[in-house]
Amino acid sequence: MSFLQHIRAALPCMAMFMAGLIPAGHAIARTTGYDEEFKTFTGGLAAGLNLAQVDGDRYFGYNKPGIVVGAFVNMHFTERLGLQAELLYVQKGSHGVAVTGSPLTGTYTAQCHIGLGYIEAPVVFRYTYKEYTAEAGASYAILVRTNEWIQDPLVYIHEDNNRFNTTDINYVFGLGRHVYKRLHANVRFQYSVLSIRPAERVPYNYGWGTKGQFNNLFSVRLLYTL
Repeated sequence: MSFLQHIRAALPCMAMFMAGLIPAGHAIARTTGYDEEFKTFTGGLAAGLNLAQVDGDRYFGYNKPGIVVGAFVNMHFTERLGLQAELLYVQKGSHGVAVTGSPLTGTYTAQCHIGLGYIEAPVVFRYTYKEYTAEAGASYAILVRTNEWIQDPLVYIHEDNNRFNTTDINYVFGLGRHVYKRLHANVRFQYSVLSIRPAERVPYNYGWGTKGQFNNLFSVRLLYTL
């Protein structure tokens, strides 16, 4: 079964989960756009680009690109207010280059790369006015892939002692706009509530501050309603 088939298969389960949150027989909501009205539940596919960094390392800037892809289900309470649940694969992390040095090594160029892949389940409340939508909520993510390296003679990464947490909880804020018929564009910001790697597991000479490291992420996405 392909990835797209897995996503399509997950949509009915997501809708059943959200259906349990409201009484049966909820009224049909109205919308602006290509349809005059639609059912309480709608769903579709989402895909886009992430720009990420890890706060708490020694590098700055949203220099780590990645993908976000998955599915969503919307539950509409009224014309304007609704709830959206998603199931996504999200690439986060950090990438940086810095000129640094020490009395022992002299001046040199250091590079780092943190590649983190998560299966993520955001749930956001959405408020729609005309063609615009604002959203706020939280997400829970499970780490499924790690790729970390650093070119710095003063930093050593131990696979176990410097491991990342296996889960990540984020708060989520976003803005969206109806683009054309079934297509919407969305810009989203999210940030780790808890550290993804606590201070005691951050490699020596590779941390900034004392609170550990945190995912910091902007996403630009397109959402297609099926």
